[in-house]
Amino acid sequence: MSDNAYEAGGYAELAGYYDRLYWWKDYRAESERVRDVLRREGVADGGRVLDAACGTGAHLVHLREWFDVAGFDGSLSMLAVAMDKLPGVRLWDAELTEFSVREPFDAVVCLFSSIGYLLDEASLRASAARFAAAVRPGGVVLVEPWFTPEAWHDGRPSVQTYDSEDLKLVRATVAQTHRGVSVMDMHWLVVERGQPVRHYVDHHELWLCPHEVLVSAFQDAGFDARFEPDGLMDGRGLLIGRRT
Repeated sequence: MSDNAYEAGGYAELAGYYDRLYWWKDYRAESERVRDVLRREGVADGGRVLDAACGTGAHLVHLREWFDVAGFDGSLSMLAVAMDKLPGVRLWDAELTEFSVREPFDAVVCLFSSIGYLLDEASLRASAARFAAAVRPGGVVLVEPWFTPEAWHDGRPSVQTYDSEDLKLVRATVAQTHRGVSVMDMHWLVVERGQPVRHYVDHHELWLCPHEVLVSAFQDAGFDARFEPDGLMDGRGLLIGRRT
């Protein structure tokens, strides 16, 4: 995930609540699906796998059971959470458009729609070139896209919550669109035992990139790439590419 309100405005503490808010997300099942796809594409257990924009490392916790893993992210506060979970795993600070690796990996994955934080085609193509440099010939990339313009419901309200005895979280937003980019001002309420109620506004923008543009960018970067509608989450699909 690229820098956003987890870093800006003194809101870095929100990263510490991120995993709680996504209590419902089955990272284990998604990681097993990633493993199955990688094995189908020729990346065996024990292969070297890089998680690009790894966030809090929730997928890496499971992927490291089968692969030799590493990861990077553009948010220092999210990386700090990941480092606590993943002692001994190489993690570093980098952006999708600029990252580099010491030796090419067998596979690079970019999950939970982090690719959507690239807001235009030039940035997407710059990132695809970095993916190509990071994967060995014959290696694989898996990219979970953000929504397309047709799948994005402008004006739709949404609320996510977390509820425990000592901590209550609410995050609410109304979907917006501006010039092909989805815009979400996520209003957080953090209600913690013994603390005053805190309110934050976490601003996110993700490009509503058409699938054909995504596939074209990776094809031009040197991948035999295709889009599969059956991905990890409903409505998002998965780009699968093999380095030529």
